[in-house]
Amino acid sequence: DNMARGKSTRACVLVLGDIGRSPRMQYHAKSLADMKRAEVDLVGYDGAELRPEVDDDPRIRVHHLHKFALPLPRLLYMLFAPIKVVLQVMQLFYLLLFQLPRFDVILVQNPPGLPALIVVRIATILLSSRFIIDWHNFGYTLLALKLGGEFQHPFVVFSKWYEKIVGRMSDANICVTRAMAKFLDESWGIQAIVLHDKPPQHFQPLNTKDKHWLYQRLEFQDECLSEVKAWLKGLRRPLDVDENEREVSERGKRFFRVDEKEESEVSKAQQTNSFTYVSEVGSFELKRSRPAVIVSSTSYTPDEDFTIMLDAITVLDDQIERCENLPPMLFVVTGEGPMKDEFIEKVNLLQLRYIKVLTAWLKPDDYPKMLGSADVGISLHTSSSGLDLPMKVVDMFGCELPVCAHGFECVDELVSDGKNGYIFNDYKGLASCLQDLLSGFPHNSPKLQAMRGSISRSRQGWSANWNKVVKPLVLNDTRPSRIWVLWTLLTAIAVGLLAILSKMLI
Repeated sequence: DNMARGKSTRACVLVLGDIGRSPRMQYHAKSLADMKRAEVDLVGYDGAELRPEVDDDPRIRVHHLHKFALPLPRLLYMLFAPIKVVLQVMQLFYLLLFQLPRFDVILVQNPPGLPALIVVRIATILLSSRFIIDWHNFGYTLLALKLGGEFQHPFVVFSKWYEKIVGRMSDANICVTRAMAKFLDESWGIQAIVLHDKPPQHFQPLNTKDKHWLYQRLEFQDECLSEVKAWLKGLRRPLDVDENEREVSERGKRFFRVDEKEESEVSKAQQTNSFTYVSEVGSFELKRSRPAVIVSSTSYTPDEDFTIMLDAITVLDDQIERCENLPPMLFVVTGEGPMKDEFIEKVNLLQLRYIKVLTAWLKPDDYPKMLGSADVGISLHTSSSGLDLPMKVVDMFGCELPVCAHGFECVDELVSDGKNGYIFNDYKGLASCLQDLLSGFPHNSPKLQAMRGSISRSRQGWSANWNKVVKPLVLNDTRPSRIWVLWTLLTAIAVGLLAILSKMLI
């Protein structure tokens, strides 16, 4: 073990996807870099911005893979696909064997695992490095979903066999749920330790001052929330008095203690927005007339049923009109993905008055702040395998947001129904959950406050959990016998050739 001998340890973290949209792998890289005398190579596709603490860490070097993506017609794409697979394999081999400094351990995300897993297995045998798989889900279940739920499709059957065989070849395995660990053990004979996702330190509830500056910027500068003011204005009754529609008085500025940077902002910006204001004595306050902010983060993929949320919104809009105890609601849906345009079209068809739905793509720094400023979170994730958990819920819990989560097999490993959130199965259930949480908002919503307190008391951070579960795996330098290595290498080459052939055909 290099660390035991006082030498530096080099680790590689690989994801065959957009690194910026792979937060768990970024957290792995940061935790590895924080180990004593460790350096990390983070490999994947360029795309979304990285977390600042990852991007700015001198011990983490980022390497971007070439995507080999061309906008071709389907017929030409089928002809190009075999070449693309060969280029991917060659690129990975060249990077791992020649371009990167020799690493002691590599941590690979699955899925996607075709052809990455087999390439990494062969490379690590040649380099005498340790190979660890982090199972987020299963590639074969995602492929089946893509093919219309056909689990007997030849490509799906092969993909399942491929993951099983290569998974057995790894030196260690991590997975995201106890249910997944049980499946890997009982069905595939793979021993995996469970690393539940935990919120990193930057996911925290915001104080009122920080909420104010965030909403000022999103409403008036970045314009993510620019439509909110006009929407709320249309809801107000003639006799309503918004106690906050004024700027800071000269008297108030004397009591308004801010740093120099914020002082310039104070002089330029209006000191009121749709959610917060600055009082005459300079304190930051939440508006009594503010809407409840409900956040849902998504990648706009088929494993999230947006119809449930949209139908629930329609029901809630009618309930708000009839019930004075329910507030106006602002739904902020963050993220990017293939079905975003379809979602926006459906939203535009809704005839809503008391509910506003906005889509936003937030900067990496703003996403945790948005969660920290919201009141409730929603997760529509259902899992193609039924064995993984949505990391977005973990982030929401880090910000002490009660979460309404769509029910599936192992979601209760994360969401305790009635304690830190609610589990729903249809649009009526979601509407009922939100009505229960937001009744009396913002003055008197006891269930919302009770859940926030429960989440706060049970909080455990990513770093402590990672050091307990994963760090021992990284420090373990146990190596298999040479006979096993030779047998694995020959098997890996055979599986690799089959994988390449299959990838060409998919």
